Amino acid sequence: MALTLWNLPLQAQATPVPDCKVRQMALGLDDGQGAFNGMMHSGAWLVVRNTGARACSVARMGPVSFEDGRHHPVVVAWQQAVPASAMVLPAGGQMKTALRWVSGNVFDPGACMTPATVVLPLRHRRVRHAFAHALCGPAGQPPALEQQPWTEGPPEAG
Repeated sequence: MALTLWNLPLQAQATPVPDCKVRQMALGLDDGQGAFNGMMHSGAWLVVRNTGARACSVARMGPVSFEDGRHHPVVVAWQQAVPASAMVLPAGGQMKTALRWVSGNVFDPGACMTPATVVLPLRHRRVRHAFAHALCGPAGQPPALEQQPWTEGPPEAG
């Protein structure tokens, strides 16, 4: 029996890392010290931090979304929506993605809206953070956002 266990691959002997739970995740926005701001464009780093005492997996983290003040979904058009890969966040570890959008009413005709929260689904629950940035697009269409791939580490400064 001991000889059999010795021959198992290291991954088979390892205990799987548990999924991240809402209570151990903090969601925030970082403007990159103005790095995203242009004439009519804006953006921010969306940062997820593991505030728990143990590592956790973000493999089951869903795509980013937005809600109004009553937690109703706000429709946006994703030019690129990038799900997180199967990363493990150590205790205190961070991961980030850059979000970019049109922030000025430059369309003729145009319309802007301001979602109340950005939402990150984790398995069966959600982590929310205040958003309050204007998202603009052509009238009658949802505003478009671009999302960069998720990477590990803190946000970069501008």
